[in-house]
Amino acid sequence: MPNYNVFSDLRDPLTVENIAASSAENGVNYRITTGIVSVPANNFVAVQLNNPSTSVYTARIGRIFGGALVNTAVHLLRNGTVTGGTTLTPINTNFGYPNTSQLIPTFSVSSVNPAVGGQTFSTIIQTGGPIEDDELGEIVIPPNNKLIIDLQSLSGGTNTMAITIGWAEVSPVS
Repeated sequence: MPNYNVFSDLRDPLTVENIAASSAENGVNYRITTGIVSVPANNFVAVQLNNPSTSVYTARIGRIFGGALVNTAVHLLRNGTVTGGTTLTPINTNFGYPNTSQLIPTFSVSSVNPAVGGQTFSTIIQTGGPIEDDELGEIVIPPNNKLIIDLQSLSGGTNTMAITIGWAEVSPVS
């Protein structure tokens, strides 16, 4: 039976490249964070990554992580819009490169869901503690598209939340 390089051994190792490490080495890996946010009962925190039509790069999401003290619903949406909000500054994870991401990240905390429209493609109920979603480049945001991470506090009281997103910017043909 042929191997087709699916299995590996010590004489013929299978090589796997980590998208975050590779893009950081090339100065095109970025992160944003909301920081720690105090969220009233049943309120929302929404983060939007907008890849504008003028962008020359496609974004590949590496990891979405953060946390909440109590029950939280995490929704990932394709396109749509986050109303209002604060612009966040992307930080290049290779400190030898400038913080010049093509994406425009914003976030909003609101009693009414600030994420309007779009298509939900993933929902997670988290019962307190870390939020971890390793996408490893599997969410691709071409120019003129948006990703929204929408957190809803499911607690009867104030919830403390944070969300961080890491992505790589690669050529549109990737």
